[in-house]
Amino acid sequence: MAELNEFYLDASPSAVMLECIEISHSLWSQPLRYVLNHTDGVTVIHENGESAFYTFMPLQIKKGGAANDLDQSISVTVGDLGEHVPSLLKMLEDADSRERPVLIYRAYSSEDLNDPLWVINGLFVDDESSDYQGTTFRAATSKANSNGTGMRYTVDEFPSLKAFF
Repeated sequence: MAELNEFYLDASPSAVMLECIEISHSLWSQPLRYVLNHTDGVTVIHENGESAFYTFMPLQIKKGGAANDLDQSISVTVGDLGEHVPSLLKMLEDADSRERPVLIYRAYSSEDLNDPLWVINGLFVDDESSDYQGTTFRAATSKANSNGTGMRYTVDEFPSLKAFF
């Protein structure tokens, strides 16, 4: 997160934040890699040192929730006019695959394509809808805090909690 703060506070006025998404599934021959704001496409270096090319695609990216909690979510609309993404989703439906596609969001400074400013990794596509204009995905983390511990915190068991009752 420090890199993101440095981008906003210290970057030159000509620097642009390049927002990239990668959507992958084991049944697809290659992941979908799209960049929002670089019309020629861009080659970047991922956090693991791997080089990857992102093609330009009209996208709408909405990040939900706080950036520092465990319940991350992103809503992405891919404006591919229904040409490419629906056929990949149909492939998953036809294969009756229960595995969900994984979405990775990366943000880069246009001045440094070798190190991402921000990475949101491990988001599973929960919901998708397609029409003639494009496809909208909602991707989120697995529910991290959906189960309780099963313990009851009572004053009898934990006398130091008496001040909170």
